[in-house]
Amino acid sequence: MKRLKSFDRKSPAEIVLYCLVSLLFAVVAFSYLYIVFWAVMSGAKTHTEIVLAPFSLPKKWNWSHYIEVFSLLNVNGHGFFEMLFNSCYFSIVGSLINQFVTITFAYCCSKYKFPASTLPYTIIMIMITLPIYGAGGATYKLYRNLGLVDSYAHILCSAGGMNLNFLYYRAFFKNLSWTYAEAAQIDGAGHFGVYFKVMLPQARPIFGALFLLCWLGSWNSYESALLYLPNLPTLPVGIYQFNTEMIYRARLDILFAACVLVSLPALLLFALFNKVITSNVSLGGIKG
Repeated sequence: MKRLKSFDRKSPAEIVLYCLVSLLFAVVAFSYLYIVFWAVMSGAKTHTEIVLAPFSLPKKWNWSHYIEVFSLLNVNGHGFFEMLFNSCYFSIVGSLINQFVTITFAYCCSKYKFPASTLPYTIIMIMITLPIYGAGGATYKLYRNLGLVDSYAHILCSAGGMNLNFLYYRAFFKNLSWTYAEAAQIDGAGHFGVYFKVMLPQARPIFGALFLLCWLGSWNSYESALLYLPNLPTLPVGIYQFNTEMIYRARLDILFAACVLVSLPALLLFALFNKVITSNVSLGGIKG
């Protein structure tokens, strides 16, 4: 009843605008759902059906194509499950290292005053405004000299801290009252105790949201893995190279089935944690 009364108080123009915007959002949402359905459907078709009737339902749903992916998807002798392990390792562990280093760096720069405490913020703003395109060659040479190319130790390259998420964490800690730390220090907590037992637990919502976004980007990325991990391929790299092979072999059905399987973790993660990713994060627990 309250919602109906609130809706009745709107003017006719506002009601029309509300309906049009809702319709627009519904169309966009349906288009995304249809793309997912179309990919699943294409994976269950034959190659001929995909070419001749790409938008029609399959005459027979060949779910066995999804099973064939596990044996056919192979890159330089690396099978599906080996690439799956590489994807999970580099995306999950790498994202955890990246976010932990970034949030710790942001905490130190926002809560402790030292001569260069504001310098990282300035550098990141310059990097965002004026991106450096010519650093790729030097970066690759550095990683090669450090032995981080074609190595599981490549995840150490994630421990940079100088990225866009630094700004989010910095804003969070800037708005988080130091009263928490003072209360903990009275009870005898040191700097590490304050950070790990008081400050970091309060940052769990924003840490979780940014970790999920970082993981999604890392899971779907194939450029870095293709460049720095040619002999440790991930699933996106496998799909990238699998694409040409399946086109020449006239097996688009297997290609679509493989794409669906690789995208499943990201789809499930977003379905389960979309509220965590999209919701606003509280910037403190004490009101001034």
